[in-house]
Parts: sequence; C-alpha cells; structure tokens
Amino acid sequence: LEECYNMARTNYPLIRQQGLIQSASDFNVENIAKGNLPQINLNAQASYQTEVTRLPIEVPGMDVPVLDKDQYQVYAEINQKLFDGGKTNKKVKIQEALQDIEEGQLEVQLYDIYKRVSQLYFGILLAKEQILQNDLQEKDIQLAMDRVQTRIQNGAAIESDFFTLKANQLSIHQRTTELMSLKKAYYQMLSIFIGRDVNEETLLIKPQEAMDIGGINRLEVDLFDKQMSLLDLQSNLLNTKITPSLSLFGRAGYGKPGLNMLSNEFDSYFLGGARLQWPLFNLYTNKKEKEINKIEKEKLQTQKETFLFNTKMELTQQQNEIDKFQKLLEMDDTIIESYAKVKDASLFKLDNGTIDVNDYIRDVNQESRAIQNKLLHEIQLLMKREELKITQGI
Repeated sequence: LEECYNMARTNYPLIRQQGLIQSASDFNVENIAKGNLPQINLNAQASYQTEVTRLPIEVPGMDVPVLDKDQYQVYAEINQKLFDGGKTNKKVKIQEALQDIEEGQLEVQLYDIYKRVSQLYFGILLAKEQILQNDLQEKDIQLAMDRVQTRIQNGAAIESDFFTLKANQLSIHQRTTELMSLKKAYYQMLSIFIGRDVNEETLLIKPQEAMDIGGINRLEVDLFDKQMSLLDLQSNLLNTKITPSLSLFGRAGYGKPGLNMLSNEFDSYFLGGARLQWPLFNLYTNKKEKEINKIEKEKLQTQKETFLFNTKMELTQQQNEIDKFQKLLEMDDTIIESYAKVKDASLFKLDNGTIDVNDYIRDVNQESRAIQNKLLHEIQLLMKREELKITQGI
C-alpha cells in the first residue's frame, strides 16, 4: 500500500505544479531583488501654458527676453536606492513564504489521493477474499449435488432436489461474476492512479497494523502556521511604509527651455543630487492596516483550532470503529465454527433423508455468511486503521 501511495503521488498530474511553483517564486524573488539596482526612466513632455515667468520690471536700454508659451522636454533619469528601511529584503521573505504556502496547499491536495488509493486497494483485497469464499460455498453445494445425484439413482431422492441445489450454485456463481467485474474495475482504476499496470498477477499485500504515530501531524496544521507567519512578515513590511527612503538621482535631458529659464532655445542639460522621501500620509493608515492584519491572524487561529477539533472528533469515531471490528472478529471464529458443525450435520442428515435440500442450503448459507462477515470485518478493520493513520497525518 505504501508503494502505491508513492507511485500515485509521483504519477498524479498535479505534482508537476510543484516545479512550476518553485520556478515562479524564483523569478519573483529575482525581480524583487532587482529593486536594489539603478532604476532608469525615459520621459518626454510637450506643454502649452497660458502664462510664463517674466521679470516684473523693465530695464531701460535692455531687451529682456520673454519665454515662449510652448515648452518641450525629453530627459532620462537614473535613481539609485541607498536606503529603503529594509523593504526589499522583507518583500523577498514574503515571496519565499508565499512559495512555501503554495507548496503546502499543493501537498494538501495531493493528500486526498491517499484516501482514494486506499479505498481501491482494500476494495480489491475484499473482492478477492469474497470470491475465494464463494468458490468454497460452490464446492459445498457441489458435494451435496453429487450426494443427491446418487440418491436419485437409488430412488431415495427426487430430481427437483438436484435442481434446487443447482439453482443455488448458479446464484453463487452469479455473485462471483459480479465480484470479478467489480475487482477488475478496481484494478483498472488503481492502475490509472499509480501509472503501472496491476492485475490478478500482481500481489497486493495486506498492510500490517498501522502504528499510532501520536498526535495530529496533518499538513493543514502546518499550513495554518505558515499563513500566520506570512501575516507577521506582512506586518513587518507595514513598518517600512512609514520609513523614509534615501536615493541618489541624476537627470540628463534636452529641451526648451533647458536649465536657463530665460532662454527660448533648445539646450541639453544635466543635474544630479540626493532625494529623501518620507510618505507621511501612511502614518494615518498604518495603524488600521496593522489592526486588519491582527484580525486576519486571529481568524486563521480560529480556523486552525476548528480543524483540530473536527479532526479529534473524527479520530475518536475511527478509534471506536476499530474497537468495534476487533470485538466482532473475536466472536466471528466461534460463530463460524458453530455453523460449520451445523452444516456438516446437515450433510449427514441429507444423506439419510431426514432433511430436505432447502434445509441444507440454509445451513450452508449461514456458514458462508458467517465467513463472509469475518472477511468483511478483517478488511474493514485494516481500512479503519489506515484511515486513522491518514487522518492523523502520514
């Protein structure tokens, strides 16, 4: 069963998404890190204004130029960040946390295939056991048919007794045919899941009793913790929104006017310096954003506690089911042994003509049902133990 789990996980198409998540996250981290590189912007602008700057006085003997109302600028600006309050590093950590969460969500989705594979695996085991028991039941009926055939020849039985047994044997064979068809379907579905052909030639081993791994180790619990850690990182990022940033900048351009604001000629220019930016408006919203972040974290904590509560309830129910099947199995052997003695006595009575074939068929069916019940209880016990292990967290 463990091999089937591993093969199903490898074969399931969703697993390929794991590599895509890693690649996408690597690209995002790389892009965030590029925020520390010099940023270059190219700008162009043409404008017309209703008024221009002019001297408020007139100088005798001097012609003071007046700027044209149409102006043009083309310039490139380069900015190099010197300090951003750790914003870039925090964004990288957030992206890594997001990748971790996406991978966790994928693992939770993949986890569901264990349940489906388990159901198919035990379905095959149960069908095989029931087919074997049907074969034994058919042999019991065949033995009675041979005895009745001899008695008919000796005039001690009527032919309808033989056909009654024959009809019962055919009914058993009909149930076997249904089981074989069901088993074939299970084989085909299991083959699709694990990406390997399994059939009657494949030995499916009954799993050993699952060991108690202690506590709840579900992936969902870890996922809740990762999501809360992400909220902590996002809260730290909020602090950088009210932190001033410092950068160097340089601008080279060509336009009319250039840096000489009294010139109407196109001219090239360059300027550079340092820039301090402090987004003071964020001081008004930062506190509320942190409160929202805190509420989201509390919601996640509540969801985690609810999940653990429901899982504990499910584990309790599964443990009770295990205890029930263990007790049933303790009684099954005694019941089978009793019905086997009744069946053997019925065959003896049938030989001596003290009961009819219907009484014998009833006793054979009683023993068969008892054996079928034991087989069912054995497989159900194994299934419940496996379900308990999956619910705890493989």
